Amino acid sequence: MIRYSKSKNVTTAEKNLVVRYTKLCLREKAKKKYELRSRYGEVTLAELQSQCHVSVKFKGQTSYGWYEGISIDVYPLRRNLTSFDEYRAFDKDKIIGGSEACGLSPTPEDGVLLIVAHEVAHFVQYYCGPHTRWLKDKYRKPHGHGFQAIYRGLRAEVVNPRIAKQDPTASQ
Repeated sequence: MIRYSKSKNVTTAEKNLVVRYTKLCLREKAKKKYELRSRYGEVTLAELQSQCHVSVKFKGQTSYGWYEGISIDVYPLRRNLTSFDEYRAFDKDKIIGGSEACGLSPTPEDGVLLIVAHEVAHFVQYYCGPHTRWLKDKYRKPHGHGFQAIYRGLRAEVVNPRIAKQDPTASQ
């Protein structure tokens, strides 16, 4: 069960959207193919969900992820933003880059999914990184190789296909 909190100015629908997308991302990262571990051993979906506290706010601030969970600001959703930029180091990457580099036309709801996936990748990075063989040496840098590997899996398997399937210009 995912633990969550929301600011008074966040609607139940907005909170439910963030929680639903968080569950979607955690379900992907709990798959055995990622070989993730925590201090308790092999990671399970139940463990990831119980350890990831989801905070939903509307303040016009940045969203973030850390070893205890994620904090998502729904400001972009309320402002109907339909483009998504990533950090300069990988904004042009064809898989984990911004919406333009990936050829995606996200709806505002898709933008929330992109933000949630980014922050869930940080949660997994810090929660599992110290205990996962392939992450131990590269999980510390916030947007470094460890983070990018985790995020790449989310974007390639969950986020990009979901947005591209809904994108009417994707086939052109």
